[in-house]
Amino acid sequence: MKRLPFLTPAQRRALLVLEWVLLIGIIIYSVWSWQSPKTENDRITKQREWNGTPLKQYTYAVEEMSVETFPFDPNTADSTTLLRLGLAPRQVRAIYRYRARLGRYHTPEDFMNVPGMTVEQWERLRPYVRIAKEFQYVAPTHVPSTEEEGRKGSSKGNNRKTISLASIEDTAKESPSSSGEGLGRGPKLSPGQTININTADTTLLKMIPGIASKRAARIVAYRKALGGFVSFEQAMEAIEMPDSVLQYMTVSAIPITKININKLSVQQMMKHPYLNFYQAKAIFEHRRNKGELHSIEELSRLEAFKPTDIDRLRPYIEF
Repeated sequence: MKRLPFLTPAQRRALLVLEWVLLIGIIIYSVWSWQSPKTENDRITKQREWNGTPLKQYTYAVEEMSVETFPFDPNTADSTTLLRLGLAPRQVRAIYRYRARLGRYHTPEDFMNVPGMTVEQWERLRPYVRIAKEFQYVAPTHVPSTEEEGRKGSSKGNNRKTISLASIEDTAKESPSSSGEGLGRGPKLSPGQTININTADTTLLKMIPGIASKRAARIVAYRKALGGFVSFEQAMEAIEMPDSVLQYMTVSAIPITKININKLSVQQMMKHPYLNFYQAKAIFEHRRNKGELHSIEELSRLEAFKPTDIDRLRPYIEF
């Protein structure tokens, strides 16, 4: 008030009273606004409290998404189906990314690697996973399971002869009846003759009954991506083929092209057929957080790898 010297003492007192009236009014309005009901339900509740009417307790039902269990193929199931099975949206997105970038699920156990898969989910879904025949691996039963048994069988009883590029014309002359057998044109092998799939080009591979240009090209490309075959059964991973082609195949021991998993990026590791995105990422994260890997045993301790994955990778990686 002293800053207003032009006011009389009476005017100063009137102004002070006005200030107090405004302050009290603001306080009353604030308290009233805070206690007044904001919605119609709040208004009814307050009215009942003032009238002494007992309040009823209301329970609101929240709709929960029901979880279903039924047979499904993870290679063809859409997002609606996967959500009905109780999978989280992030798991559904991971399945779609896997199918788009890394191929298909070939065994029910492959589906177990979905990120965030719990024991309860896997035990519930495992009996209902159905892999269509076209996505399954070929499981030969009439060929030796190891390279040594294959060589043993070729040297005993089977009388199998390995064909080279220089002998293609001779084979066509010696076995004119075999020309035109199977898929494709040109001379075909006779029973007992074999081709070394670690060194054969597409011309030689097309001599195998059941293999034409497309399959031969896929086998050569898959061999290059792997770094070489250690077993002739690996040719069946390149493309779907009849089991009968295996009797015409053999494999020789050659220097395998290995990859150094301590030096490659995630994208570079994913180019190898035996490493998927989640495994390459697990290796990268280990290198970033704990340092380089030093042995196959250390790699096997990563959660992204199963024993079968380690067995397949063993000939192809170095540290």
